[in-house]
Amino acid sequence: MTSAPLPPNEVERLEALRRYNILDTPPEESFDRITALAARLFDVPIALISLVDEYRAWFKSCYGFDSREISRESTICSFAILSEEILVVPDTRNDPRFACQPFAISEPGIRFYAGAPLISADGFNLGTLCLVDNKPRHDLSVEQRATLADLSAIVIDELELRLSARKVAQLDTALIEVTQGVSAATGEAFFYSLVQHLSKALGVDYAVIGEIAGKEQKISTLALCAGGEIVENIDYLLLNTPCEQVINQRKLCCYPHSLQMQFPGNALLTQMQAQSYIATPLLDSTGCVLGVLGVLHRKPFDNLQLAESLLTIFATRATAELERKRAEEERSRLLACEQAARAEAEAANRMKDEFLAVLSHELRSPLNPILGWSRMLLSRKVDQVTTVRALETIERNAKLQADLIEDLLDVSRMIRGKLSLQVYPVNLIPIIKAAIETVQLAAEAKKIRLEAVLDPSVGLLLGDANRLQQIVWNLISNAIKFTAEGGNVKITLDSTDSHAQIRVSDTGKGISADFLPYVFERFRQADSTSTRSHGGLGLGLAIVRHLVELHGGSVAVESPGEGLGATFTVKLPLMDVPTKPIDPNLVAGVGEVVIIDDVPTLDGLQVLIVDDEADSRDFVAIALESYGARVIAVASATEALEAVEKLKPDVLVSDIGMPGEDGYTLIRKIRALQPERGGQLPAVALTAYARSEDCDRALSAGFHKHVTKPVEPATLAFAIASLIR
Repeated sequence: MTSAPLPPNEVERLEALRRYNILDTPPEESFDRITALAARLFDVPIALISLVDEYRAWFKSCYGFDSREISRESTICSFAILSEEILVVPDTRNDPRFACQPFAISEPGIRFYAGAPLISADGFNLGTLCLVDNKPRHDLSVEQRATLADLSAIVIDELELRLSARKVAQLDTALIEVTQGVSAATGEAFFYSLVQHLSKALGVDYAVIGEIAGKEQKISTLALCAGGEIVENIDYLLLNTPCEQVINQRKLCCYPHSLQMQFPGNALLTQMQAQSYIATPLLDSTGCVLGVLGVLHRKPFDNLQLAESLLTIFATRATAELERKRAEEERSRLLACEQAARAEAEAANRMKDEFLAVLSHELRSPLNPILGWSRMLLSRKVDQVTTVRALETIERNAKLQADLIEDLLDVSRMIRGKLSLQVYPVNLIPIIKAAIETVQLAAEAKKIRLEAVLDPSVGLLLGDANRLQQIVWNLISNAIKFTAEGGNVKITLDSTDSHAQIRVSDTGKGISADFLPYVFERFRQADSTSTRSHGGLGLGLAIVRHLVELHGGSVAVESPGEGLGATFTVKLPLMDVPTKPIDPNLVAGVGEVVIIDDVPTLDGLQVLIVDDEADSRDFVAIALESYGARVIAVASATEALEAVEKLKPDVLVSDIGMPGEDGYTLIRKIRALQPERGGQLPAVALTAYARSEDCDRALSAGFHKHVTKPVEPATLAFAIASLIR
C-alpha cells in the first residue's frame, strides 16, 4: 500500500480536531444511532465514525466493529481526509493503493469502503463517516452519495452540538440547571418540563412535542408551551404544515424566517403569528417517525445552531419517553384485555358449572317419580285409581324430559346454524290461541288470569307456524312460571310500522336491572342456586330470540324492577303483498297430540322391528300390535336381513344406532336386493338421533320416514300407515 501524504493544512486540521475534545471519549448514543442508521440504510455490516489524528484513526462510534482505533498508516481514512469528496473503493483488491494490505488480502477482510469526509464548520476535514463491507460492491449512486453526505453532516452537527454545549455551559449556567431538571423528569412530567425549558432556554414563544395520531395523519400534542406556560393540548392535521415536511423528510427541518409565506393559508400558524420554525422527527429504533419536537417564534430565530443542537439532543430522550408511554399504554390495554378475558372465562366456567348442575337436577328430577311409580306399579300393591294417577305422572314427567332434550337440541341447532324454518303465509291469531290453550291448565292451577287482546286486522306474515307457536308458548309459559298465584298475564297482538307486535306482560317477580342485558343469553338464569324456586335450563328465551331473528324480527324485554312484573315484546315483519287468507284451522301447532281414533288400522300388516335395546323393542312391538299389526322383532341388522328375505315383511321399523352394523348399513344392504327379495321394502327409521342432518342422512341412506324417539304410538302408526297407502 502506498502511504497517504499528509494534508497541506495538517497542523491546523489537528488543532481543529482537538477543539472538539472528542478523542478517547466514551461511546455516545447520538453517534451510535447515526452509524446504526447508516448501516441499515446502506445494508453494510460495518459503519464507523473515524477521526484521524497524528498516529491513528480513532472511532467515536463503531457499528459492527470491535476495535476502537487502528494505526493511521493502516487505514483507508488517511486517503479520504485528503479530499472533500466521498471516497469510494468498490474492491480493495483491485485498487493498487490497498491491494497488498493485509486487510484486503485476508478473509473476511475489507473489500469495500465508502467514506464521507467530516468537514468542520471552519472547513477542516476531521475524518470520515465510513461504510465497510467484506465483499466487493458497486459504486454508490448519486442518491446514495447524497444520503451518506447528509449522515456525515449530521455527525458534524453532533460534534458542533457538543462544542456548542460546552460554550453554552460556560455562558449560561442556568441552562445546565434546566437540562438537569428535564433529565430528572419522566413520562408526562418530562414532556411538560421539556417544552417549558426549551422555550425558556431558546427565548422562543412556543415549544411543542407531539405524536402522530391515527390514520387521519394528524398530530396530537403531548405538551404545548406558549409564552412560558403550559396550555391545553391540541390536535391538528399535517396537511400544509412544516410538521408534514419534518415527517416526510425524516430529518430536522428549519424555517428561520417568513414561515407563513412558505405555508400560506395555514390558520394555526396565522393564529400563533409564527414567523420561524425548527423541528426534528422522533424516530424509533426502526427508523419509524413517532412524532416531532419543535419550537416556533414570532420573530426570526437568533440562534439557529443552538436550537438545532438542543432539539437534536432531546429528540433521543423524547423518543425514549414516547416509546415508553406507548409501551405503558399498550401494556395497560393488554392487561385490561387479559383481565376482561380472564373474568369472561371465569364467568363462562362458572356458568358452565351452574348449567351442568341445573341440567343434572332438571333431568334427574323427572326420573324420581318415573322410577318410583314404576316400582310401585310392579309391586302390584296399588288400586285402579292410584294406577291411573301413577301412569299420568310417569307420562307427564317423561314428556318433561323430552321437552328438556328438545330444548338442548334446538340450542345445538342454533349454535351450528342448522335450525331452519318451513316458511309460508300464516295468521298469528290461531297460533297465539293454540299456545294459550296449551298453557291454560298450568295457569288455572296457579289461579292466574290469562287475558288475550288480539287485533283481527293484523295481516299475514311469512313464517313457520310451529316455530312461531314455540315462541309464544315459551313467553307465556315463562310468564306463568314467574307469576305468583292469583296474578295476571296479558297477551296482546297488534301491528305497527309494517310489523306485527306480540306483547306478553305479567305481574310476576320482574327482572333486576343487572340481569336485563343477559335475559336472552344461553344458559343464563337470574337464579341458578340450589334454593331457586323455579326450574328450567335457562334456554327458552335464548331459543325465542334466535327464532324471532330467523323470522327477521326482534324481541325486547322491559321490567321496572324486581317484584314489578315484566313485558316481552316481539316484532315480526308483515307481508308486503296481500295474500289469500288462510283458514286458522289449518295452521299447525307445536307438539299437537295426535288423536288415536283417527289412526288408520294396521290390521294384517307384517312389521319387522329392529332394535338392539330390548325395552324399546318390546314397547314398539306391543304398541304396533295394539293397532292390529303382526310384529317380527329382532335385535340386530344381521337377523333383520335374514327376516327380510325369508319372511317378506310389509314394513321395516329400524333403529339407527346399533352395535356391529347400524341402521344405515342395514338399509343399504336391503336396497341392494332385487325387488322380489325385498329391495323396495318400505322403511321407517326410529331413532334417538334427532338432528335435521340425522333426518337427511337417514332419508339419503334409503329410509322413507325418519321418526324420533321418544315416540307416541299413534305417531309411529301414522308413519307406517302412510307408507302402505
